[in-house]
Amino acid sequence: MKSQIKKIAITATLALMSGLAMSQVRPLNNLPAGPVKGPGDMPPPPPERNNGGPERRPVLKTLTTLNGKVLAYQTNDSYAYNSFTLQNGSQVITVRFPEHLGKQLMSNADKGKTVTVKGFTDLDPDGLSTFQLVSAVVGGKNIVDTPPRPPMVPVTAESGTFTGSIREIRRDQSGAIRGFNLDNKVQVDLPPPATEQLQSLLKTGEKVKVTGFKDTVPNGVALASNAPAIIHPQTIELNGQTYLLR
Repeated sequence: MKSQIKKIAITATLALMSGLAMSQVRPLNNLPAGPVKGPGDMPPPPPERNNGGPERRPVLKTLTTLNGKVLAYQTNDSYAYNSFTLQNGSQVITVRFPEHLGKQLMSNADKGKTVTVKGFTDLDPDGLSTFQLVSAVVGGKNIVDTPPRPPMVPVTAESGTFTGSIREIRRDQSGAIRGFNLDNKVQVDLPPPATEQLQSLLKTGEKVKVTGFKDTVPNGVALASNAPAIIHPQTIELNGQTYLLR
């Protein structure tokens, strides 16, 4: 009797396990049909990988040559000379050049000198058409746009403390505050987060004390005679309160 009961229990257990196994197997008739391939069909190649971001293609620039007299040099927002006006026949053309060519150009092609300029027409950040200098010939001397050599001794930023009264609040074209000028030819540049927090405190005539780093003029760059010392502040003291900028 016990033997018969044991056989029945074993048979029931096997039947239960078989039913569970069948319930976990997906029926073959539910498999999606594969694509129909003809003889000789090859699988599509895998997509090409581009680890360098957008594909870069060489850009060809058409060079043209201008000849005329230098009328005047102009500076950018950082007081560095980066363009001059050229009297080319009946036209006055603005010629832009890299800042590191400023001293070389101004010492050889000063106002009134005849110069031959080779370059290309391009659009500046404001969408205006400009002539970009690649090389220039003046008095038999050839001036070519080549990257400046790195200094033999690394340039270290000069730190210091600067005090004065705010003479002018500096704003960009949209009206946002970008810094301020002191009454002693010192310009303090402010990062956007700092201007948001300090704009209510920045007023003309207010006395300030600034600690920070002074811009070092790169090799070859010519600055305007009225160029201020540009400071990147670490701390600013206003109304007896000192603020740390990071």
